[in-house]
Formats: sequence, structure tokens, C-alpha cells
Amino acid sequence: MDDLYKTYPHNPPHYFVPNAMYMVTGAILHKQHLLKEDHRKAFFLKTLFERAVLLGWNLEAWAVLSNHYHFVAQSPPQAVTLQKLIRQLHSITAIEINRSDNLPGRQVWFNYWDTCLTYEKSYLGRLHYVHMNPVKHGLAESALDYPFCSYRWFIERGDPNLQGLVFGQAIDRVKVLDEF
Repeated sequence: MDDLYKTYPHNPPHYFVPNAMYMVTGAILHKQHLLKEDHRKAFFLKTLFERAVLLGWNLEAWAVLSNHYHFVAQSPPQAVTLQKLIRQLHSITAIEINRSDNLPGRQVWFNYWDTCLTYEKSYLGRLHYVHMNPVKHGLAESALDYPFCSYRWFIERGDPNLQGLVFGQAIDRVKVLDEF
């Protein structure tokens, strides 16, 4: 296999491509709602932002719900660091959740799934999907009202041309593991 494409032994295999776009979904074990409180979602996001910066991942969209999360990010030249990013994110947040619940050692996270986005329409559709995820799950009538997703950030800071492309992309046929 070409040196640009690294794999991580997993089923299904994870492909790591430098400077590529990825969508990641992570789920809490048994679909438990361990991130129900706002301070837990805020801590999760703070940890995600810190780990992403530390490992060179450029976040473009995110949504944190009570039992799962999604994010879209551009990989650094060392794309294999996605495994490290997720491992650190899950470890740090699990320790904090378990400390708060006085349940040390409990397994919090079930798994994560990543997709390397190789087509522009797929990338745009997933950006739209992640921005709108709280609305899909009935947590807000408008994604602007949900503080644990990137919609407001994207509206306030995003390029208007990219916004038009993203929100012009239908999401009803986007296939994402999201039955949590």
C-alpha cells in the first residue's frame, strides 16, 4: 500500500490519508445518556478542541449529544493521529464522567467510526448533517439554539460561499450511523 495511506488494524479498517477530511462518530456504551448535563457536554467539547489542536486536526463541524457525538475535521500530515485523538478524548472524558458519578473504572465509550470523505458532495452533505444534528434528534427547533454544535460558529465565522454550498446540499440521503 502507498506510504501516503496508512491503515489501522480494525474491523472495518481505518484508512488514514494526510490532509484529508474525516467524519467521526462516537457512541457511549449501551446508548446511555452520560452526557445529559450541559457541563458534561461543555467539558467534552473543551477536551475535543484541546486534543484536536494538540494533534493538528482542524475541526470544521461538531455536535455533542447526550449519548454520542459527530465531528468533521481535516487531518494533519500524520493522519494516523486520529486514533490517538479519539483514545485521548475518550479516556479524559470517561475519567471525568466516572469521577463525577463516583464510578471509577466504568466503561463509558463503546466505539467510534470514521469515514474519509473523498467526494466534495459527501463532505458538504456531512458538514450540513453535523451542523443540523441537534435538530434531527429533537433537541432544538433551530441549531442556532443548541450550544454544543458548530452551527452558530459556522454561520458567524464561515465563508458565505461555503455556507451556500453546505446548506444547499441535501442531507436526507446521507448515510451516517446515528441511531442513538
